[in-house]
Formats: sequence, structure tokens, C-alpha cells
Amino acid sequence: MLALHGGAPVRTHRTWPRWPQFDNRTAAELLAALHSSRWSVTWYSPRGGKSRERLFAEAFARYNGAAHGVSVDHGSSALVIALEALGIGPGDEVIVPAMTWVAPATAVLRVGAIPVLADVDPDTGCLTADELRAVVSPRTRAVIVVHLACTAAELDDIVAVTGQEGLALIEDCSQAHGTRWAGRAVGTFGAIGVFSLGAAKSLAAGEAGAAITDSRDLYERMLMLRADSRGYTEDAPGSGEYELVEHGTVMGANYCMSELTAGLLLDQLPRLDDQHALREQRAKEIEAGLPDIPGLAPIPVPAPVDRRAVYEYGIRVRPGAFGPATVDQVAAALTAELGTRVYPPRDPLHRSVLLRPQTKPRFAQWWSEAAERATGRAFTGADHYRDHTLLMHHSVLLGERGDTEDILTALDKVRAHADQLAAHPEPKGLT
Repeated sequence: MLALHGGAPVRTHRTWPRWPQFDNRTAAELLAALHSSRWSVTWYSPRGGKSRERLFAEAFARYNGAAHGVSVDHGSSALVIALEALGIGPGDEVIVPAMTWVAPATAVLRVGAIPVLADVDPDTGCLTADELRAVVSPRTRAVIVVHLACTAAELDDIVAVTGQEGLALIEDCSQAHGTRWAGRAVGTFGAIGVFSLGAAKSLAAGEAGAAITDSRDLYERMLMLRADSRGYTEDAPGSGEYELVEHGTVMGANYCMSELTAGLLLDQLPRLDDQHALREQRAKEIEAGLPDIPGLAPIPVPAPVDRRAVYEYGIRVRPGAFGPATVDQVAAALTAELGTRVYPPRDPLHRSVLLRPQTKPRFAQWWSEAAERATGRAFTGADHYRDHTLLMHHSVLLGERGDTEDILTALDKVRAHADQLAAHPEPKGLT
């Protein structure tokens, strides 16, 4: 009997790895920021030296092999300053994949432009070159490509198309910290790479974000765009001096990262690669066992990806693999068996209750015919991905070999139950 129906679950006594992970070293970094009396880059430096948020931005740029990094308060803010730095504004269209969190689309709206939704690959959920070409118009100025869950978009093809069309490319790497394509970090193939560093992410700090670029001009613009038109001093400030200079070259807003948040990130960043290695080991154990469970397969990863960063580990479900059960019902049954959340992807943007520009006057005035072109199409790839994919948070891959064995056992148990139902239907099925 399934645990969902009162049977014994697959996993009963063991707990899953905690997330976020921290220790005494983390506490020491936070206390150091606290006792510095400098909780923001906008405050003066009592003892002199660079702010923690500047030090993190530099360290994060180095980690990704980029020339420059900018720290911000959220990944949404990173998207906004990236678009503004590229000069995107009213009258422009920006292509956004239908399968993503709402922030890429709302960031486009916040700079006065129109997000044009593009369909995605049904197996990976990522934007493809063909779907990109299908929605390019004379008004298209930029593309936001999202590296999703545990894979990456086909960068070579997308870079080729954006180059041919003369479009700026922004890479949203919020779910791909540390993923590498042919030895090079994602986020460095476009003009700007943006990252969310929220509590659930593989590089986590509660609420935070970052942007990276190789362009000095874009870097300096993004600094001012996120700090009310101020940029850094050329050198580290001395004791009692401020680190921000009022350049005023471009009007900005305040999206600055706090010093306490930066302290967390300076602690977490050196841990990231070891965590990636452990997740990859656990993921390969799952993938070794999936062929024994009919109808299931891992989300494909393009061959040039020589290191993937798992944010959500994903499993593809062949139609009918669990009989008539929906992916939501299968996810609920697995959650009951494992004691940790298994879930389908969020609804794609054309189905999402979160993308509602008409509810705000400043967006509703231009969310008209151009927006209808963006939303009045079929998105078969995104719909298939949403309705045939199971996801698990990356923290489940930070434990022991027994954890992956439990996952495989639960998958097999629920699928076998679906087979029994097909032979002897019960009214409640997997519900």
C-alpha cells in the first residue's frame, strides 16, 4: 500500500540533509560583518578597506572567469540593471522563455519593454535556437536565456542566432551557479550573466543577486544603476572614507546588497565546488538506476556541458508511465514515500497566475496588442515539460548513497502501484 493511502513509507527514520548549510565559520563571518559597524556599502568604512559586497562581487567574477561582478539585493534586480545597462526600454521587445520563474518577464516590464514568450524544448525546458527565431521581430532587442533546473540551454546555437540577428544576450544562471560549457562558465557567453542567490539556490544567502560581465562599460553602468548613480572609488577607501562616488552618468535606484548578506556569501562560495561534486555523484547514482524503472529518464544535458550545477534534479516521465495519474498525483505519492517534497515544475508563464501585467496601471497601458502576440500562441514544449517532469531540490543530493537508493525505491514502488491499478482499477487511484 502506498504511504499516501496509509501504508508504510519507503523512508521512515532518516532525515534529509539540511539546507541552507552553515557552521561556526559561517557564524564568524556574520559576526565579523556585524561588529564592523559597516552594514552597507553606502556607509563609510570605519577601519578602511573594501566593503564585503565589493569583495564578494570580485570573488564571484573570478569564480566564473568574468572580468567584473556586481552585487545586488535580488536576482530580479540583477535582471533589471542588466536590461537598463543594455539600453532596453519602451518600444523594445525582449524574448523570454515560457518555462521560467516570473522575474525575467517582469524585469522586462519594469524597464518599459515587452516580454515576448518563446516556447522551449519539451525535455529540458530550455529555450532553443529554433523557438528563438520563431518570435524574433523588428522590435526585438535582446534575449534572456534561462539555464534550467539541472541542465543548460544549447548555448552554441543560441549565441549564433543572437549574433546573426544583432540581439543582446542575457544569461539567467540563477539555477546554474558553476555550470560549465566546454570549460567556460555559463553567464559569460552573453553580454551579461545574472544570478539569484536566494535561500533555495545552490549558492544561497537568503535574498541576494549578482551580475557578471566582461565589458567595463556595462560594469560601470550597472554599478550606478544599482546604487543611485554612484560607483566605487578607484582604490579601497581609507579609514572613515566612503566607498561610493556620485558619478551621476546614468540615473539608478537602490539595489545594493547588505554587508551581512555579503558575509554569508563569502563564507558559502568556497564550499560550492565540493557541493557540486557531491551532487553530481548522487545524480549519477540515480541515473544508473533509472533504466530499471520503465518510463523514466533523466533530463538530458548537452554534450558540451562538462560540469552541471544541479538546482533541481529532474526526471522525465513518459506519458502513461504511471497509468492515468497526473504528474501532480505522482509527485504527491512520492512525497509521502520519501518525506521530502517531490514536485512538478511551476506552470509556464503563459499559464502562470504570477504574470499579470494588466493588474498594474504602469504596465497595463502597453500590455495590449504586442503582449497578445506574446501570449496568444501554443506552447507545446513548455506544456509537455510541465506535465511530464518530476523535480527534487538539490539538497536531497547532499547526503549518502542510501538517499539515492530510497529515491529509486520510491519511484519503483509508485510506478508498480500504477501498474497494479491498470490491471485492477481502484476508485482512488494515486489520489
